[in-house]
Amino acid sequence: MGLGRDRAEEIFATYSACHARNDLAGVMALFASDASVEDPVGSPIHEGREAIEAFYAGTHARNGTMRIERAGGLLVGGDELAVHVRAELDAEGAPPAMDVIYVITVDARGRIRSLRAWY
Repeated sequence: MGLGRDRAEEIFATYSACHARNDLAGVMALFASDASVEDPVGSPIHEGREAIEAFYAGTHARNGTMRIERAGGLLVGGDELAVHVRAELDAEGAPPAMDVIYVITVDARGRIRSLRAWY
């Protein structure tokens, strides 16, 4: 059956809102226990909830809050979604906004099984 568009939209909207405002508990509530995060693609992969939580805690502490705006439509195929966004840190003197492509795989329970980000 695969991931439906409405559920994909809900997952990404929740992820981007929680991540942008440094809501660690909100971000972590989306992940399956055996999930992985590769952000950015080519960097070490964070596997399991403990490693993922440490990654997001460090990212939030280092970067602060940000704005994440969709730059294109959300694409859905099978159990995956892909979306292009522009991300900009809120901190004064932060680098310019950057393009990010997310590819997220969702398990049968609707939780994120893998998240990969290209930028």
